[in-house]
Amino acid sequence: MLFLTFFIPIFKAVFIIFIIAFLSGVLLRKNIITSQHIESLSHITVIIFLPALTFSKIIQYFNPADFIYWWVLPLSGIVMILTGIAITSLFYLKKLKSKRAFIAVSAFMNANYMVLPIGKLVYSDKFDLFATYTFLFVLGVMPMLWSVGKFMITGDDNTKFKLKSLLTPPLVANVLAVFLVLTSLNRFIPEIIIVPIDFLGQAAIPAVTLVLGAAIGGIVLKQMPPLSDVIKVISTKLFILPALTIFILIQINLADKYPLIADLFVIQASVAPATQIMIQVKKYGGDIQNIGSLMFIAYVLCLLTIPSWFMVWNMIK
Repeated sequence: MLFLTFFIPIFKAVFIIFIIAFLSGVLLRKNIITSQHIESLSHITVIIFLPALTFSKIIQYFNPADFIYWWVLPLSGIVMILTGIAITSLFYLKKLKSKRAFIAVSAFMNANYMVLPIGKLVYSDKFDLFATYTFLFVLGVMPMLWSVGKFMITGDDNTKFKLKSLLTPPLVANVLAVFLVLTSLNRFIPEIIIVPIDFLGQAAIPAVTLVLGAAIGGIVLKQMPPLSDVIKVISTKLFILPALTIFILIQINLADKYPLIADLFVIQASVAPATQIMIQVKKYGGDIQNIGSLMFIAYVLCLLTIPSWFMVWNMIK
């Protein structure tokens, strides 16, 4: 019964992403769509669709009075990433510098592109609230991904940090929307503005699913990283972090008061690595072959690990 209730819905959601990934890969290899098409869609998604979805959901559904501990969500995103870095660093104590890209793969989760489609399919009746919680969580993830993450993935010793690399449109929309809500200025935004922004945001989920699918389907497996590296990275990302997250959630009884947030934490802890890692490698350089192979393995395995952890969570919470 638990298998049908909790495993199957999440499995279906992740499997849909993989169907799109497979089809996207076929279309890319047949040149029916090109990498330029996907890059253009990704660009539109990042500068229009995701900011619109982020802004509209937070403006409409974020209520600090009902959830005074909202700041825990972005803080939890940061803590989850740092925990992943710390755990995998223990595996590479003597090779921290040379293996920092692998450490980043194990720590940075696909907090937007994979979580939102899952939420849309599994929590269709309360997706607006789920999306709002997701964007608050991402508020902590994005700065980490484009500062610490970018350096670990692509950085050579001469790489300089640039503040503008943090100022992505989704993050700007996120911060602006939270500011407007906290200052109650959102009350002065007329419906005639919110409605078209929300309408544009509806395109974000299919768009991010296609971009994610193309990113997975476009990975070329020419060679694999050493098995020891695969085991270390996958163990942290898909097994240790979800197990540790569930253990902590049980200890603090978060599911009693905030069941949707607790479910979100389990999903965030168990999803595959951030696809923006591949974007960073392609744009700024890095070990694209080994990182791409690790990403592909993680995405294939998470087809089973995400629904499995979600089922375990619902069995013991």
